[in-house]
Amino acid sequence: MSTSQPPKPPESLGGPLGALRGLIFIAGMYGLLLVMGLLCLIPSLLSREGSIIFIHAYCKAVLWMLRVIVGTRVEYRGEIPQGPCIVASKHQSFLDIIALTRVLPRPAFVMKKSIRYVPVLGAYAERLGSIPIDRSAGKEAMHVMLRGAMEQAKGRQIIIYPQGTRVRPGANMPFRSGVVRLYEATAAPLVLVALNTGWFWPRTGIRRTPGTVVVEFLGKIEAGRPTAGLLDQIGGRIEEGADRLATEAAAELRGRGLLE
Repeated sequence: MSTSQPPKPPESLGGPLGALRGLIFIAGMYGLLLVMGLLCLIPSLLSREGSIIFIHAYCKAVLWMLRVIVGTRVEYRGEIPQGPCIVASKHQSFLDIIALTRVLPRPAFVMKKSIRYVPVLGAYAERLGSIPIDRSAGKEAMHVMLRGAMEQAKGRQIIIYPQGTRVRPGANMPFRSGVVRLYEATAAPLVLVALNTGWFWPRTGIRRTPGTVVVEFLGKIEAGRPTAGLLDQIGGRIEEGADRLATEAAAELRGRGLLE
């Protein structure tokens, strides 16, 4: 794990103008979800491919709105996986989900079971083949995840957040062993992702901050490697990448006069 202390965004980052931008953007994002979701409902019900086309188009539109309304753009680095794999990513905000879904050809998320019941969003997540789990179910949740992954692994990118929840930049949260179990069960390569989304779209609240979000694909761990020490390797590489991108975000925001 990284031993240096990365910069942390202040709670007030973005200020009143960021809150105003955020309100306008959030209204547009959910309004668009309702309109596009209803218009594309029948094609999506008839075909999973229809769902994939819709979700890619929606995420592209949301990122365009984020750039136009807030002044935030998303930059991708590294090799974006095209074939079946497990994607283990840092998770700092809802923007992670949108950004990854935008560029992965056939994404499927390991997600909280409660998301299934979110209007429109839950229906499309299920159509994509996402794997809902009940975190309170203990060992049974692990079995459900592994069964679902075995069913969905062929031809898909299964996205898992190894820390299990959104984590504020700079905060400590352990990496859980589910990602290693998933890697073993699917016999698929593992792709690691670092990002700095939480600096521009926080874990909670309405403030949005202009700047450059970076989503970086850190490389691939091929299938079938020994798993002894793998969790530490996953956590170390992701946290090191996230710390580096946090430093980059802080420097950009200081240059813009948005951070002291």
